[in-house]
Amino acid sequence: MENDKQIHDQKAIFEPFRSNGNETSLYIVYKALMARYDSDQALVLLKDFCLTSISSKNQRRGLELLYMSSFFNEVEQMIQINRESENKENHQWAQMYEMIIERRKSGERTDPFKILATLDKIEPFSQDVELLKLFMTLYSYLDLKQYGKVGSYLDTLHELNNKIADPLMAMYFQERLEEFLMFYHFMRNELILSRRYGYRLLNNTNNTFKHSVVHKSLALTYALESYEQAIYHANEALRIAEQYGYTLIIETVKKDNIPFISAVNGRYEGVTTSDPVEQAHLNIARGNIDEAVAYLESIEQPSPFHEYYLGKALNDIDRLLSSYHRFTRAGYYFAAQFPIKEIKRIRKLDTEHIEEDRLA
Repeated sequence: MENDKQIHDQKAIFEPFRSNGNETSLYIVYKALMARYDSDQALVLLKDFCLTSISSKNQRRGLELLYMSSFFNEVEQMIQINRESENKENHQWAQMYEMIIERRKSGERTDPFKILATLDKIEPFSQDVELLKLFMTLYSYLDLKQYGKVGSYLDTLHELNNKIADPLMAMYFQERLEEFLMFYHFMRNELILSRRYGYRLLNNTNNTFKHSVVHKSLALTYALESYEQAIYHANEALRIAEQYGYTLIIETVKKDNIPFISAVNGRYEGVTTSDPVEQAHLNIARGNIDEAVAYLESIEQPSPFHEYYLGKALNDIDRLLSSYHRFTRAGYYFAAQFPIKEIKRIRKLDTEHIEEDRLA
């Protein structure tokens, strides 16, 4: 009975936006429902409006609205609706969001080369698809850790973003742009700018998934400056992820971020991880050097982070310099600060030993 009433109420709510086989633009519906209801209620109604939409344009726009509102299961339903559309542009949108959802679900297991190869074959029917294609290209380069390539696309990204005519898509693409710029400035070690975009996203978006991602990123920006702020944001990312069931974020924060922040700051009591690399990092912080080195030296193709950990464990400036140069060549200037910090520590230690010898 309650469900029947809810269906009846929804029909009554949606009726002014649908008449004679026509449907009001999703932006007008968004503004009207947001003005009438609180944001949570409005988003649930918007979700149902999108899933029952009779307009091919609104069906396309609905993909972005659902995604940016963290309705990920419903995005998959909307992908199918767009696949079955008679409009060819809807098929392109379905293809784009299929890749976006797969990347979100699979995390590091996504093959960026496969995505780039698929994107290369897509001839966009609209500026919206062209911009989505560029975002996916940039996300793929981030996944490949080819941070240096990303900067060359920034002007094009701003130009395409400014050309988006639909106000709903302009709003959501601006949000995407700010999220991207948060990560871009983070990689470049421009932390004040990165945090500015991060806090703006926390204040301006209803996307709980994005709130969790932003807190995870903010945590790392404070790793070298303030353990308290870093761990606060890591715990907030974890709290939100656990509340909404974002398993990939839960795994990353528990396994990687909190152990990393703890080891960097020497605040490792009670901290555990299932990641053997971060376990080695924690062992270095605890002074279990032999155990950490034994594992790190067994890695056949060490990453710049592996080299950083090994250089830190052995007080080996050559390894730390190698790590630093590998990070900077990739354009990952934030990560390059960690080996530099250790080099400064070792040189300070050497200076202190020389002074001690002189006094002796």
